[in-house]
Amino acid sequence: MPLRTDDIVQARSAYATLEARAQSAERRADQLQALVNELRKARPAEIDVLALLRQRVADLEAENIALRKQLDQLAQLKADLPLQNFVAAIGLGAAIGEASMPDRSIATLAAKVQTYLAPTEHGVGLRFQQPELGALAVGLSTTAFELAKVPPTAGVPAPRSLYAILQDKQQVLSDPLVAPFIPATRVQVKIAELLANTGAWDFGYLVQGAASMATQERELARLLGQRIPGEAAAAYGAAVDALAALVDSLAGKPNPVAGDLRSLAAALDSTGRCLATLVSLRPA
Repeated sequence: MPLRTDDIVQARSAYATLEARAQSAERRADQLQALVNELRKARPAEIDVLALLRQRVADLEAENIALRKQLDQLAQLKADLPLQNFVAAIGLGAAIGEASMPDRSIATLAAKVQTYLAPTEHGVGLRFQQPELGALAVGLSTTAFELAKVPPTAGVPAPRSLYAILQDKQQVLSDPLVAPFIPATRVQVKIAELLANTGAWDFGYLVQGAASMATQERELARLLGQRIPGEAAAAYGAAVDALAALVDSLAGKPNPVAGDLRSLAAALDSTGRCLATLVSLRPA
């Protein structure tokens, strides 16, 4: 029986057959072992039969081990990663890299990978070759794709870099009206940490940072609302609440995409702009 196939139906059928054979072997071994235990109490004349049964049990155990090895090999036919998730992960990685650069943009990104291709319930899946099989590249397929950024609509400004958004937010928080408040200082520290560790940026790290800022900015919005009440204070509070709701929905998301990072950057930008508007209305 071939141990590699591109037919998922054939693979599933073979897997089920081997699983049934393995379970049957286990049941027979258990039955024979029970019989062996009974014969141990038998008369000496039955010693030869007992030896034969022991050998049969050993043979069944060996057969079971062989079947389990074949099951493991068939299990390796399953795809490691759906193709669409792989492409989305590449896009998110590029978006995070671009977000860490205040004055650079990634217009296109191309990739070519060599993997095994396997059908899945949701399309095509990739199975990467195991390192220990480096010299055995039989059956590998080459998959090439290119990601191109869709340019903004004419007259609509391009989304700003997350790095630039954090820089502007940091500048607003240093305003003499805001800086004395403890929550503002804590947000400043978090932003400084993020900007100093761009090499460690990944989606989870950025979501955690944004969640920390949202927690502190809720208190800051309350304090500033007491100092400068009005629509601008309410708008800043609403922007912070929207940021908090967004990070709650993104936390622990199993397959984030570049669009999620864009939404996070836009929410942070909104809080910064609303805070700047509020600061501009400082009391006389």
